[in-house]
Amino acid sequence: MTIQYRDLRYIRIASKDTPSMGAFLHDTIGLQAAGESDGRQYFRSDHRAYSVCIDPSSGEDAVALTVGTKADLANAADRLTKANVTVIELDETACAARQIKAGIACRAPNGVTVEIVWRPLHSGWRYHGPRDAGIVDLLAVSLTSTDIAADEAFWTDAVGLTVSDWAGDACYLRLDDKHHRIAIYPSKTDGLFGIEFEVEELNNVMQGYYYFQGHQIPVVQGPGKEPVSDKIFVTARGPRGILFTYGADMAQGDAVTTRIPRQYPAAPASFCAWGSPTDQPEFLGTRT
Repeated sequence: MTIQYRDLRYIRIASKDTPSMGAFLHDTIGLQAAGESDGRQYFRSDHRAYSVCIDPSSGEDAVALTVGTKADLANAADRLTKANVTVIELDETACAARQIKAGIACRAPNGVTVEIVWRPLHSGWRYHGPRDAGIVDLLAVSLTSTDIAADEAFWTDAVGLTVSDWAGDACYLRLDDKHHRIAIYPSKTDGLFGIEFEVEELNNVMQGYYYFQGHQIPVVQGPGKEPVSDKIFVTARGPRGILFTYGADMAQGDAVTTRIPRQYPAAPASFCAWGSPTDQPEFLGTRT
């Protein structure tokens, strides 16, 4: 059963320190504040009503994917159930909080909530961040897993995404013609690892790098180029240890969708072709 996904819709961050996380998303990353409701804060990066939500009442982070039709939503629920995944239908209150018409939720093996949503809200107003970071889209989300085989199987067999490439056991998954929207890294921890925003070009990546440096935001890796996807990137560490990335020029289209997945070695060069230094274990091909 094939499910037609439209996009990576939003990331929900579980954070009790909403002011600190909100200030980082707005002031440092450059997202546009998009309102508050019942303690939740919403932030825009593009045409969506929001792409990131901070929820102090939730104990779990969440990743949402959009389907195009209500039939696809029902098919997704059926596919997950047949894969022995417990599925919850979101009630009216939950849908209102997520700004969607309908949706379902389940849990990935690494503990991250996965929501599949239908008719999410768009904004009639052009995105305009507090500074010109060059952001044009929510690009990807990265996760960590202590059982990479189980998480890969969940996202491919149960959810229905496609592997683009592996670097060691790290797995890059696509739902459209971009190289990947979900990346899963073998790790000693489970959960939300990082959030990536697409920027217009290399200049914006470099501007982001110097902005991080100038504001004493720890740069984890980059500027660099990811060999599996050709993405040019810079990655910094934010509140709760979550990584935030500006990325440009990710491979897409026939160059990705018409070939079989490739296997890269579990080595630092598989995560950055430019050799940018990092001590992040997941970007070294190791869990330690």
